[in-house]
Amino acid sequence: MTISSSKLHDSTELFAIDSTTMFSVAVLQDLLPDIETALFFGKVYDLNYKQLTSMINKLFNCSVLEALNEGWHSTELQDYLVEVVPPDVMDEATAEFIVNPGPGEFLPELWASLQTDIAKSIKEVAIKLKDTIHLLPGKTGRMTFKHLNQMNKQRPTLGVYGAGVTHTREADNLLVLDVSGSMTETTVSTIIEDVVAMAWAANAHLAIVSYDTFHWEPGTYNVRDVLAKAQFGGTHYETLAPLFNRDWGTVITVADYDSSHAAKLYIAANTTGSIQTVLDISLVDKPTFLSECVGQLADEVRPILIGSSYRVLS
Repeated sequence: MTISSSKLHDSTELFAIDSTTMFSVAVLQDLLPDIETALFFGKVYDLNYKQLTSMINKLFNCSVLEALNEGWHSTELQDYLVEVVPPDVMDEATAEFIVNPGPGEFLPELWASLQTDIAKSIKEVAIKLKDTIHLLPGKTGRMTFKHLNQMNKQRPTLGVYGAGVTHTREADNLLVLDVSGSMTETTVSTIIEDVVAMAWAANAHLAIVSYDTFHWEPGTYNVRDVLAKAQFGGTHYETLAPLFNRDWGTVITVADYDSSHAAKLYIAANTTGSIQTVLDISLVDKPTFLSECVGQLADEVRPILIGSSYRVLS
């Protein structure tokens, strides 16, 4: 079962905490299963009333007042709520506060590890690419947290917590790099060594796309060969379609926000394969359109690195 269009939208919609910290809405939906955990998240990240209102609405489709009236909340949250929620809203709230430690101190560390990084420059993107390798289930494997939603509110830690290596079904990995003109030759040259190194570490196939798509099997590519095929021209993601007539494990996308909506429709109508997870690295200030195109075939789409400029730096 692939991701729904609404889930794909949530996966590529970002909720900004500040100028350097953001989460995808889909990640927040997984991390914050109930109102109290969401309020605790707001306290940890010092969300103002406008941010808190937006987050509660996105996650639970209700107002802050409705959230406060939903049930009891820990005294750990009381000072935060009194500080950020307007007096007239607090006056209408019927929430009772109980003495307990709330969701616990482990959660902030987990949230921090799952936030989407915002790069300050293209060179910083290249440096950070090295730190994303562990997310690919290749030679290094990856750790996942289980039972996050099973909380015991009477204890200062998660009621049930386990960490272990999750073994996905047998499927190859793929890294797709946009080498169209909008990415710029300078940018691609800056990050290409790290992109190739990441693909090697994940034992992944590698594809580049511009006017055409070029594809290499794992271990058969190098920086020189990839740059020799780069066209730095138009953006035609529809030419990727033949690659997705098979199943993939993890697909990582490295791109800006380009191509036409017709490419997304073409890929949806002309592919038969599926993807377990799409990890997105964007060189502009929002998730890539490439992740939207291939993400519609996936079970999960997750932005992991977002640029800090509306255009790719050259």
